[in-house]
Amino acid sequence: MPSIHDVHPISSFKDEPWDASTELLFKEARARQRRRRRRGVAFAVLVVGIAASAMAIGVTTAGPSSTSSGSSASVLTSNNGVKVITCTGARVVRPSTLIISCADANTLLTATHWSTWNAKGATGTTRFGMNLCTPYCAASPITYFPHSTVSLSAPLTSHRATYFSQLVVHYVMGSARKTFDFSWRGSTPR
Repeated sequence: MPSIHDVHPISSFKDEPWDASTELLFKEARARQRRRRRRGVAFAVLVVGIAASAMAIGVTTAGPSSTSSGSSASVLTSNNGVKVITCTGARVVRPSTLIISCADANTLLTATHWSTWNAKGATGTTRFGMNLCTPYCAASPITYFPHSTVSLSAPLTSHRATYFSQLVVHYVMGSARKTFDFSWRGSTPR
């Protein structure tokens, strides 16, 4: 199928007259074609982004693919005790920072101090961050709620280790007390 770029202006033909209105029509047609191409590219980028997000969620719910190595990572990934799975698939104990929603990083814990961490659950204080999506998510920055409390519970056991599957954060927005719940129960890590 020929595109608008394959069409020659009428003035290129010897027996046809050329006028400014025809020139304007060709310019508008080329502009429409460029907009269609940009929309196609934007759609392709969107599809790739959604696929990458779905894969990131799958990695988080399916469990880690490998263990971390290195001196600082070995402290966090001890082989005893209940763990949490990070977005990168690392199995960690007492993380100070934890991204909760891996696909878009719109919910996270920072500056977390754990007061308890045992086989039944973990509790601590944190600086809870969440994208409030006002006016919409892409234009909204992360809003932080300091002095929030966090608890991990509902341990699940796989052949690799035991993982917490439930997270609850209590925070204050304005003068209202709020609760954020999150579950990693999609599938048990292997």
